[in-house]
Amino acid sequence: MQTEALGIMSEYYGSATDMQEDEYILTELGKKDGITANIAKGTVTYKNKEYTLSEITGGTEEKQTLEKNNLEEITLANAEKGSLEETLLKEQSVRAVITEKEDKTNKAVIPTGFYYVTGTPSTGLVISDKMGDDDSNSQKGNQFVWIPCSGTNGITYEKTDDNGAGNHGLASYWEEYKSKQWYYTTVPSGYENAGQTITDWSDNGGNYASVTKYGGFYIGRYEAGVPRDTDFYADSEGATYEREGKKNASAVLSMSPIVQKNTQSWNYISQEKAKKVSENMYKASTSVTSNLVDSYAWDTAVKWMASDSKYSGIGMDSSNYGNYYNNNKIAINTLYAEHRLGSRNATGAANNKSDYWTIATKYKKGNITSGYVSLSASIRDQYEFALNSYDDTNYNYYIYKELATGAADETKVKNIYDMAGNMWEWTTETGNHTTANGSSGTTFAVLRGGSFSSYGSNYPVSHRHGGDSTTGYNFNFGFRPVLYIR
Repeated sequence: MQTEALGIMSEYYGSATDMQEDEYILTELGKKDGITANIAKGTVTYKNKEYTLSEITGGTEEKQTLEKNNLEEITLANAEKGSLEETLLKEQSVRAVITEKEDKTNKAVIPTGFYYVTGTPSTGLVISDKMGDDDSNSQKGNQFVWIPCSGTNGITYEKTDDNGAGNHGLASYWEEYKSKQWYYTTVPSGYENAGQTITDWSDNGGNYASVTKYGGFYIGRYEAGVPRDTDFYADSEGATYEREGKKNASAVLSMSPIVQKNTQSWNYISQEKAKKVSENMYKASTSVTSNLVDSYAWDTAVKWMASDSKYSGIGMDSSNYGNYYNNNKIAINTLYAEHRLGSRNATGAANNKSDYWTIATKYKKGNITSGYVSLSASIRDQYEFALNSYDDTNYNYYIYKELATGAADETKVKNIYDMAGNMWEWTTETGNHTTANGSSGTTFAVLRGGSFSSYGSNYPVSHRHGGDSTTGYNFNFGFRPVLYIR
């Protein structure tokens, strides 16, 4: 059976099928005499014994990587009778349980349809929805990182079974990072009913039941990227830098983001649409649900990062862990876009001028150093923008750089990239207000972290900003999906 499976795998890479690799192999194996395939569960039964797909194919690379990282894979074939692992593995939503050999309380649950890539439950275990994917994401699978909420190295999940209490259900976290919160208590200027009180900050996201049952959840390893089959995907030098016209059009509601390395972040998308497309990713799956990241998942992930002494201060100052304008230590070869800021000088301030952004028109690909560049007159011709005028009397000009997802290892903390810097990220947390006449006003959504246009100590990974409408969008607003096992 192993020989047949490997032959089918080879056929898959030469086919034009739209199936995922595992689905294709299982479908073809199920056509063989004496073999019954369970595509939903990712297993086949042969001579009254059930095997996972990795066991059939030999799972050579996966097994070798597990062994290298001192991990043990528990499947139905080797699970202890009557154990919790056996109970979980009998469900169609679970393919394997990974434990650390030195401390078996540290474990991660691999959902059906996903495969181990790298890391450990303690340091950041990575999975992919593409068989054979690796740390460099060479197979272009969507990758996610396990956030352990049980075991020796787990973190207490921020959401409780009664949805929490106090400050938006996050009282302990709020107290720790309250100096880094930016919550609006009134509607900010620029919106109808400015000055009215914003009340009822809440988050209906999160999945306490799933986290409790399986001992954790998965967060996107990378910021959400633009799907490759759209007409606004870009991965090359000179590609058009599309703005809100396509990235936030109604047509995107049927699309799904990608969570992959070295692709363009999906910015210029509203919170409402980011929520919908995140849910689209695995809407047909029987093993996981995908959602826009919620406040509980974000805060738990930050706590988990900070639990490592190496990153203990990341919640207060993320300057060295993100693509911020004050971090010029990242030198890479990647896809990027440049944005110009017109910043008021003394004369401009006196004239009450506003700072303004001029958005890039094209992507570039090549060597880049992070951090801002002061745009002197002698080098202006190197840059191309939608609006290319200069008012030196009132403004000084700077270049800020937006990088491809996961482009720099300097932004990786416990195998998660770019939670600090690059893009502000929408969450499912919202706040509402009622106007003076009793009618409903604007609904505001919370953005987390900071962006390439932010300063890392002022806007670290813990930062919360609640002053933008759920229908708003911007060049530095992105998002990130999470997975909960069903």
